Amino acid sequence: MTVRVGYARVSTLKTEQDQSIEGQARELRKAGCDRVISERGSAFSGKQRPGWDELWLLVATGQVREVLTVDQSRLSRSGEDKAFLAHCAKFGAQVRTLATGIVETESYGGFLSASISSVINEAQSRLQGAKVRDGIRRRRDAGFLATARMPFGYRHKNGKAVPDPKAWQQARERFDGLMRMEMNVGGWIRETKTEITLSGVKGWLDHPMLRGAVRGQWGQVEPLISWQEWEQAKALLKARANNRGRSAGSVRLFTGLVKCSKCGKNLHNGAESSRNPAVWLRCKSIHCDYFGRGIRESVARELVIQALVKASEAVAAADGFSQGNAEPSAVVELRAQIAQLEELQAQGVPGLDEVIQRQREQVTAIKGVSTAPRRQLGLAMCALPEVISAFSEDRLRSLIIEFVDQVEYSGSPKHLKINLR
Repeated sequence: MTVRVGYARVSTLKTEQDQSIEGQARELRKAGCDRVISERGSAFSGKQRPGWDELWLLVATGQVREVLTVDQSRLSRSGEDKAFLAHCAKFGAQVRTLATGIVETESYGGFLSASISSVINEAQSRLQGAKVRDGIRRRRDAGFLATARMPFGYRHKNGKAVPDPKAWQQARERFDGLMRMEMNVGGWIRETKTEITLSGVKGWLDHPMLRGAVRGQWGQVEPLISWQEWEQAKALLKARANNRGRSAGSVRLFTGLVKCSKCGKNLHNGAESSRNPAVWLRCKSIHCDYFGRGIRESVARELVIQALVKASEAVAAADGFSQGNAEPSAVVELRAQIAQLEELQAQGVPGLDEVIQRQREQVTAIKGVSTAPRRQLGLAMCALPEVISAFSEDRLRSLIIEFVDQVEYSGSPKHLKINLR
C-alpha cells in the first residue's frame, strides 16, 4: 500500500542533470519513500508534467500519508505548489521537504512561509529566464547564432552557421531518399535502418536553415533544399496526414500505462479511423518486432478489471469478506450507494462528503467492526464486477494508477501481463 510518495524533478532533458535527479531519488528513498516519481520538465513553463499529474491523482485516492520532496521548488515554480498543498490537506496527506521539514498552509505561519517560498521560487525562475533571453539577444546583436543546436548538414564556425563538409552530402541524400518515397517517413526509416525518430525527421525537414534562413533572415546561409522542393515535400506530408485517421488528443483510459514488452515504450492509443471508431493500443516504435501490433482498449479494460477483482477477492477473504462469509445484504446495498455517491462527487457534485461518511459509518455499525483501511474497502468493493465495470474512465484510471504496478503487451491481441502492487 502506497503511504509515502517522493517527487523528484529536474527542469531540463540534458544528460548533465542525470546525477541531480538520481541523487534526489536516492535521498527520497533513504528518507523512507515507498515510491518515488521522477521526471524531467520545467515547473515554470506551464508545459504538461505527467509525473506531477500522477502525484495529484495518487493523493486524491486517499492512500498517500506523506509527500516528500527535496525542496518546495521541485513541486512548482509558478504558484501551483500552494494549490497542491491545499489538495494534500483535503485528502489527509502531509507534505514535507528534506530541506525545511513540514510544509502546510492551514496555520497562519505555515501559509505565510509556504507563500513566501512559492513567490521566491517563481521570482528566481523569472529572473533566470530574463538573463537567458538577454544573453541570447546580445549574442544575436553581435552576429552570433546564440544556439548550440544545428540541423543535420550544418555546423558552427566562429559563431556562424555554415554547411558541414562531413555531413552535407549525407543530408542531401536523406532529403532525396524521402522524396523518392513520397515523404513516407516511417518507410524510409525502416528501409535505411536509421536510429532517427519520426518526429526527428519531420523536425529536421521543417527547420528553416535548410532553406537558407538564419534568425528569421533569408539568404544568410547556403540552402540545402530549394523553396520549390520544400513546397513539394510539404504537400506530400500533408497528403499523408490527411489519409490517416486522427488520433485522440485527450488522455484516455490507458494513456501512458501499457508498455510493449519488446521495446519498453508506451503503446499508442487511438481510433482506427473515422469509419472504424474502435480504439486500439498499438506499438508505434518502428524498430520494434511488435510494430503495428496491439490489443483493443475494450479487451484491455476487461483484463485489468478481472485482475483487480481477483486481487480484491484475496484482500476481502483475508479481511473476512469471503463469499463463505458473505456480507449482509444491507451492507452490499450501502456499498453500492457509496460507489454511486463517490461517482457523483468525482463529477463535481458538491456537499456529498457528510452523506458518504454517514453511509460508511452505517456499514461499520452493521458489521460491528472498526472501519477497515480505505484501500482494503476499495479493493473489497472491486470484488463486485458490476460495480467496477460501471466506473467512469477517470475513476478506473485512478484505480489502475494506484493498484497496478505494470501492464505489458506481449504480442497477443487477447492477453496482457498485469502486475499488481
